Amino acid sequence: MRIRKRRQMARGSWFVVCGWLAACASAQQAPPAVPPVLAEVDRIIREKFYDAKLKGVDWGAAVAKAAANLARDPSPAGQNATYDRLLAALEDSHTFRVPPGRLPERNWATAGLRIGRDGDGYAVKGVIPGGSAERAGLRIGDRVLSVDGKAYGRDRVSFRDLFFAFEGFPGTSVEVTWQRPGGKPRTEKLVRLPEEPGEALVWKSARLIRRGGKSYGYAHLWGMSAETALAVVDMLSDRAEVARARPALAGWEEIEGLLLDVRGNSGGYEPNILPTFLRGRWSAADYSLISREGKRLYPPEYEPLPVALLTNSGTASAGEALALKFQAHEIGPVVGEATAGMMSGGATAQRLSDGSMLWYTARAIQGLDGKSYEGEGVEPDVPVPDRTAAGEEQEDAILEAAVKALSSR
Repeated sequence: MRIRKRRQMARGSWFVVCGWLAACASAQQAPPAVPPVLAEVDRIIREKFYDAKLKGVDWGAAVAKAAANLARDPSPAGQNATYDRLLAALEDSHTFRVPPGRLPERNWATAGLRIGRDGDGYAVKGVIPGGSAERAGLRIGDRVLSVDGKAYGRDRVSFRDLFFAFEGFPGTSVEVTWQRPGGKPRTEKLVRLPEEPGEALVWKSARLIRRGGKSYGYAHLWGMSAETALAVVDMLSDRAEVARARPALAGWEEIEGLLLDVRGNSGGYEPNILPTFLRGRWSAADYSLISREGKRLYPPEYEPLPVALLTNSGTASAGEALALKFQAHEIGPVVGEATAGMMSGGATAQRLSDGSMLWYTARAIQGLDGKSYEGEGVEPDVPVPDRTAAGEEQEDAILEAAVKALSSR
């Protein structure tokens, strides 16, 4: 009996030891191999993301989890979802991956739609003239419910899903489900059409607005580029020449202020030209021009105008930086909604070995007060919700408020 009991105890001990050895072997198993593309993402983020501490994220653990997820689901959809989750851990609007073949290297096309936060969801914040969105009848304030099947609701989206979702190869389309307040949801396929140059859109948008015996110039900037900024410089530096050369802008030489609209502006170029110019810090009278009208010094001395900057939650990146400059240098009131809170001081794109593109923030913006605007946005001096015009003789709500702000200066 004792012998049998000893044998049973020995057998039980052996099972325990085997179980312990198996557990040890399992614990010592190598984690899933890191795929080459994931290794590239890991290296780039560790070496080049603006914050060397990666905002306190346990990045190693996040990469290991991503490797396991990629091993479980290596399909294109699974890869996209895994990389999205990994990069979302950094909570940075300009850090994301663009799948292979999604965007051309140059000559982008656009659906002409700009969106932004509105309450607990997203709404139209800009419609580029002549684009598919305008042709489909979308307008500011329409609720955007989904884009290509992805719901747009309470969850915050990245810069990619805010702007790049509507950009792509010419002739491709994006499916948008939207709803006008009080109406039923509608789904439209918006064809991406070649983008017009930014400076051309500036000139097309330029017009005069007259109120109470005064004239104000208006121009809309849909993006930031050196050419776009110089278009504004051209239309203001010699206002008499603009009025003479462009019949549609007759009376431009008499404007008493400028309404500079950056609603739905997706950013791009660092906008240092505009704040410098709008404050009048440019040289003048470099030489004389002689014509049948006589002799005059050129360029004429630029006389700074009162300026109001119009913003909404679709104003992002360098568009937000321009709003920050307006406030820092007291160039003029910022009127409208808080900006998108997607302000990068240096977003960089790097192609990966699978053809995808990794975007990341190499430099972040911090205000002179030490405040970061990522996730917060720039608050306007005159807060006004972006809504369509209340009547036929009126402009939209933000534009009306901006005119009022300038008329009181």
